[in-house]
Amino acid sequence: MRASVFGIVLNLVLVVAKATVGIISGSVSVLTDAVNNLTDTLSATVTLVGAKLAKKRPDREHPHGHGRIEYVAATVVGVIILAVGISALTTSAPLILTPKLANYSTWSIVVIFTTVVAKGVFSRYLKRVGEETNSRSLAATGADAMFDALLSLGTLVGAGVSLVFGVSIDGFVGVVIAAFIIRSAVEIIKEGASDVIGRRVDEKLARSVRAKIMEQPEVKTVKKLTLHDYGPDKFLGAAKIEVAPGMTVGQFREVAERIEGGVKSEFNVELAIGVA
Repeated sequence: MRASVFGIVLNLVLVVAKATVGIISGSVSVLTDAVNNLTDTLSATVTLVGAKLAKKRPDREHPHGHGRIEYVAATVVGVIILAVGISALTTSAPLILTPKLANYSTWSIVVIFTTVVAKGVFSRYLKRVGEETNSRSLAATGADAMFDALLSLGTLVGAGVSLVFGVSIDGFVGVVIAAFIIRSAVEIIKEGASDVIGRRVDEKLARSVRAKIMEQPEVKTVKKLTLHDYGPDKFLGAAKIEVAPGMTVGQFREVAERIEGGVKSEFNVELAIGVA
């Protein structure tokens, strides 16, 4: 939540800074970059709302919670990134045929350079927090921030070439970066959509849960294990186990409770144990 709020504030600051530079210098690429940061503000807002809604307690219609909203938010962020990439492409491509030389100043170069550094650092921060909290939407926003830094870097390179050689390469730089942005967006959308539809749970988690069950000496084998993803770090499932012949219902219940408690404590998986 803090990361999303920080992202909204940072992007609003960058919008003002880049829009000012773009208007003063007459640079189309810098103004486009400012619009890009405005969409980042929307992305961060979507991430914030998604994280907030995902934490809602289970209700009658959603007995397993609202964790999958995180995946919907990640998909929405991907769509926003895709729109930005297409916009950058359509804006940059015409500049290849009809280049326009902007009037950059030392002050404007410093501002653009600062935005590159700020976005690069912010991207690493978002990725780290996204990995720590297992937030797919936050990680997607972090990827978006890195491409923003690359986009600003391209703008900076274009400004440098313009100042030194008096040639505008904004169009070429913009097209290359737009292609990378579009590719990233497509991957994020595919990942988010796959999670919403419901994909196979990570095999490593399944093996770990199975191994945890087998730690109980009374369990001879795990006949069947089913796990369902209901949001980041929230899984429900069922397992059928084979136990020694002659075990009473009370003894089996005691073993099942030990397994369910251990799996819940270590993996945050709510598991129902049955006898095979």
